[in-house]
Amino acid sequence: MPTPIDRAIQSRASRNAFLGFAGIVAATAAWAIWGSNSMFPEEEDPKGGLYIASLRTLLTR
Repeated sequence: MPTPIDRAIQSRASRNAFLGFAGIVAATAAWAIWGSNSMFPEEEDPKGGLYIASLRTLLTR
Protein backbone atom coordinates (compact mmCIF):
# COMPACT_ATOMS: atom_id res chain seq x y z
CA MET A 1 0.00 0.00 0.00
CA PRO A 2 1.64 3.27 -1.07
CA THR A 3 2.08 5.99 1.49
CA PRO A 4 1.20 9.66 0.82
CA ILE A 5 4.90 10.40 0.25
CA ASP A 6 5.14 7.57 -2.31
CA ARG A 7 2.13 8.94 -4.19
CA ALA A 8 3.55 12.49 -4.08
CA ILE A 9 6.91 11.37 -5.46
CA GLN A 10 5.39 9.49 -8.41
CA SER A 11 4.88 12.64 -10.49
CA ARG A 12 7.98 14.44 -11.77
CA ALA A 13 7.01 17.92 -10.57
CA SER A 14 6.15 16.69 -7.09
CA ARG A 15 9.39 14.70 -6.93
CA ASN A 16 11.45 17.75 -7.85
CA ALA A 17 9.63 19.89 -5.30
CA PHE A 18 10.09 17.25 -2.58
CA LEU A 19 13.79 16.74 -3.34
CA GLY A 20 14.33 20.50 -3.51
CA PHE A 21 12.73 20.97 -0.11
CA ALA A 22 14.77 18.07 1.33
CA GLY A 23 17.94 19.67 -0.07
CA ILE A 24 17.10 23.02 1.52
CA VAL A 25 16.49 21.34 4.88
CA ALA A 26 19.79 19.41 4.63
CA ALA A 27 21.73 22.54 3.64
CA THR A 28 20.20 24.53 6.49
CA ALA A 29 21.08 21.78 8.97
CA ALA A 30 24.66 21.62 7.70
CA TRP A 31 25.03 25.41 7.94
CA ALA A 32 23.60 25.41 11.47
CA ILE A 33 26.10 22.77 12.54
CA TRP A 34 29.26 23.96 10.78
CA GLY A 35 28.62 27.45 9.45
CA SER A 36 27.74 29.48 12.49
CA ASN A 37 30.44 30.72 14.86
CA SER A 38 28.39 30.29 18.01
CA MET A 39 28.66 26.50 18.20
CA PHE A 40 32.45 26.29 17.85
CA PRO A 41 33.89 29.72 18.74
CA GLU A 42 37.53 30.35 18.02
CA GLU A 43 39.84 30.40 21.01
CA GLU A 44 41.95 33.45 21.69
CA ASP A 45 45.70 33.24 21.33
CA PRO A 46 47.44 32.71 24.68
CA LYS A 47 49.15 35.75 26.13
CA GLY A 48 52.36 35.78 28.10
CA GLY A 49 55.39 33.54 28.07
CA LEU A 50 54.54 29.89 27.75
CA TYR A 51 57.73 28.75 29.46
CA ILE A 52 57.24 30.96 32.52
CA ALA A 53 53.58 29.93 32.88
CA SER A 54 54.53 26.24 32.68
CA LEU A 55 57.35 26.69 35.19
CA ARG A 56 55.05 28.47 37.65
CA THR A 57 52.48 25.70 37.30
CA LEU A 58 55.09 23.04 38.02
CA LEU A 59 56.51 24.89 41.03
CA THR A 60 53.14 25.57 42.67
CA ARG A 61 51.92 21.98 42.57
